[in-house]
Amino acid sequence: MAYSREKLVEYLQWDIATWQQALFLWDKTLDGFSATDDSLGSDALAHRRGLRALELGARDGGLSLWLADRGASVVCSDLEGPSEQAIALHAKYNRLSQIEHRAVDATAIDEPDESFDIVLFKSILGGIGAGLNFSAIECALAEIHRVLKPGGLLLFAENASGSGFHRFARKHFVTWGRSWYYPSAFELESLLSEFGNIRLQTYGLLGCVKSDSALFSKLDRLLCRSKKSSSHYMAYGYAVKKSERFTY
Repeated sequence: MAYSREKLVEYLQWDIATWQQALFLWDKTLDGFSATDDSLGSDALAHRRGLRALELGARDGGLSLWLADRGASVVCSDLEGPSEQAIALHAKYNRLSQIEHRAVDATAIDEPDESFDIVLFKSILGGIGAGLNFSAIECALAEIHRVLKPGGLLLFAENASGSGFHRFARKHFVTWGRSWYYPSAFELESLLSEFGNIRLQTYGLLGCVKSDSALFSKLDRLLCRSKKSSSHYMAYGYAVKKSERFTY
C-alpha cells in the first residue's frame, strides 16, 4: 500500500525510512489476516469492519490511526493515556468514532481473556524492561497473549541491540540509553515462543545517524539485505496466537 510522506510521518513519528519497513510488512500481513479461520493468506478481513485492535504504548497515536484507516476498531493506549496530540490527530482524520483512548498498563491489561483480534506495539519493551527487568517484559507478553483471541495477531517493532556502534552511541549519547533494554532479534524470538507462526525480520544500520538523510536511507536499503542480522538496530514482525483449529 502506498502512503504519502505526511501519512508516514503521522503513523511512525520518527526515523521513518527505517520503521516504515515494519509498516510495509504489517500491511501485507493484514491483507491476508482472517480472524475467523485463524490463518494468514485466506481472507482479506483487514479491509472489513469488525476487527478489534489494541495499540500499547501509543503515545501520539500514529499506529492507532493506521489501524483505524485499515478498518479496525482500536483501543489507543499508553501507561498514563495517549497524548492530546493523539486525540487531535484522530480528530483530524475523523477517526474518533473508531478509536477509544485509554490508560493501559501493558503488564496488567484491564481486559478479559481473548478480547482482541490484533495487538500492536512499537518500541515499548525497552522501557518496560528498563534496568534489566526481564520479568516485566515476560509479564507484558503473557498479557498480550492472554487478551488475543485464538488465531489473533501480534504486530511488533522494537529497538534491537544492534551493532557495537549502536550500543556505544546509545550508552553515551542517548539520555535513557544506559537503562533502556535493547533485545536482540534472537531474544525476541525466545520471548515470543508461546506464540505460533512467528515472522521476525531486522533492519537499520545508518538511519539512526541522520534519519532524514536520503543518502543514509539509500545506503541502508543496499546494506540491510539480510532478513535477520544482529547488526541491525530495529527488529519487527508478527506472531499469531496458537489455536486448536490451526496447524503451524
